[in-house]
Amino acid sequence: MTSAIDRYLRDFRRFQKLTGAMERSVTTRLTESYIAVHAVQSRTKEPDSAAGKFARLDEFGAPIFTDPLHEVTDLVGVRVITYLTSDIARVEEALMSAFEVRQRVDKTSVTQSAGTFGYAGTHLILRADDEFHFEVQICTVLQHAWAEIEHGIRYKGSRTSPSAPIDRAFTLAAGLIELADAQFAEVDALHKSDLAHARATEEIEIGTLQEVLTDALPDVNPGRANAYEWLITLLAANGVTVRDDLDEFLAASDVDAVIAAMDYKFAPTHVRLVDDLLLAKFGEDHIERTAGMASDRDREPKLRYRLGRLTQNGQPK
Repeated sequence: MTSAIDRYLRDFRRFQKLTGAMERSVTTRLTESYIAVHAVQSRTKEPDSAAGKFARLDEFGAPIFTDPLHEVTDLVGVRVITYLTSDIARVEEALMSAFEVRQRVDKTSVTQSAGTFGYAGTHLILRADDEFHFEVQICTVLQHAWAEIEHGIRYKGSRTSPSAPIDRAFTLAAGLIELADAQFAEVDALHKSDLAHARATEEIEIGTLQEVLTDALPDVNPGRANAYEWLITLLAANGVTVRDDLDEFLAASDVDAVIAAMDYKFAPTHVRLVDDLLLAKFGEDHIERTAGMASDRDREPKLRYRLGRLTQNGQPK
């Protein structure tokens, strides 16, 4: 009868191909989810290591695995190394939407619940199809470094057990790494807060205006490049001078209602539509603030005509 390890050796090339396929699949899923990570690595369990696992016995001396090639779930392994601890949850969510999760172990929570420091990260057992399972380890760069060094000394180094000073040094290092990961997360949060504040208080320029309007009004035609400079003037006259003001103004505007009320003969551009949105919001004040700003002497009567259409059709309030 062919043993499990003999069958594994016979199929080892197939498992290596599966490993490459799973690494590519995980990488693709992270790319599709816009998650930047330090690295995605993979490995196929070496036959010597697999043989030892296949031969494990329970406390009564009976084999733990009756069909190791299907029951051992880490013959194919993928490791995702993130920059921040917050990225671990994002990676996990992305993978859980692509694969069936058969098991999840949060190593960080396990050590924290025990009041100790040590191996951290998250392990997932995922199913790629009805029969094939593989393991994904998700950890930060610092957690990965600790685990690699610890594994090298405890399992690949001396045949003797590590001394108490070495154990203590690893514990101290794990604690420092946990603290460092927490501080990096704090730095990232502060950085994002600074960026959000800078973005919100960014003065409106042509590039900013075009970007915001393209995002907020994707179905509206862009205007001529020089017309956006005129629109900046119209917005500023009504106190809309920074990006946060513009975002709030657009969010509060009932674009569909204004388009319906105006019943344009031709599709409006960003510039014309925003001019009408300002008219809908500020009414006579918009006319007074901007009628004299244009070289077009007919702007005031045109604005009053447009305001009449808005009022007739329920705009502005």
